[in-house]
Amino acid sequence: MPESSNGENLNPPAAPGRGPARQIVSVLVCTKDEEVNIEGCLRCFDFTDDVVVLDSISSDRTVEIAESFPNVRVVRRPFDTEWKQRNFGLHGVEFKHDWVYICDADERVGKDLVDEILAVANDPACPHAAFRLRYRNMYLGHWIKHASTYPVWIIRLVRPKLVGYEVRETNVHPVVQGTIGELHEHFTHYSFNSGLVRWFHKHNFYSTREAMEGAKMRTAGLPSWRSLREGDPMVRRRAAKNMSYFLPARALWRFLYAYVLRLGFLDGRAGFHYCAMTSMYEYWIELKVREIEHAWTARTEKTVRRLLAEPA
Repeated sequence: MPESSNGENLNPPAAPGRGPARQIVSVLVCTKDEEVNIEGCLRCFDFTDDVVVLDSISSDRTVEIAESFPNVRVVRRPFDTEWKQRNFGLHGVEFKHDWVYICDADERVGKDLVDEILAVANDPACPHAAFRLRYRNMYLGHWIKHASTYPVWIIRLVRPKLVGYEVRETNVHPVVQGTIGELHEHFTHYSFNSGLVRWFHKHNFYSTREAMEGAKMRTAGLPSWRSLREGDPMVRRRAAKNMSYFLPARALWRFLYAYVLRLGFLDGRAGFHYCAMTSMYEYWIELKVREIEHAWTARTEKTVRRLLAEPA
């Protein structure tokens, strides 16, 4: 019978006369070089006997640390695209339980959220195929509530057979066959645990994928304004993102929106730096979209050839 790291039974049998055992939730954690975060993340899930770490061929001690937990199994798959990787996590892995909680290594789940997750998983009348919840984003020891434009809703608890990820270059959202409920409790997101260099490196990668998506969106044309009035907050957020690809000086507008309109200045120094960094990320996207659309490299080479042909 599986046990947690402190020797507690992870899957206790039902007591005589008390009915069937409670439904336990499986967990999926996606990783790539997360040795700084993975232990703290996995310690949150000692309530379950089924934690799957889907690792994108880490080069550090991520897998070694994960395999030291008795309730964890590691599946390794080279990363190609986010939507393929996440869909493999939901459909290419056989989970022990009907519900799966999806988590990144730099996230932490508290006891109150665990209790709420188990409560909905054990509700026989639950009509939903998935649940979304909010998170608290941390930087410089503070919850950057305003600068991070809280609340941001994200789907984390799913029935895998009814959920799949959209085909998109990055920031993919789950597509749910059925209704979506909302959880009251939060998880905590430690975006900067691995340091600023890692954050910049990851967002340089993300901005390239986002620019590719933005260029495709600009070719397809401006989305419908009606999408901004959808009842689903995730749909509204995606619509705003897609429309932002058509906005000039989007990085400046992103800073003004988060720091001024959403009161990011109330988060102090952490809020200012966070708004500056996320605006810089938007600026990278804007520049890369222009590079895709205007073929700067070819134009530069043409100009160089012309200059070399001119007499000194």
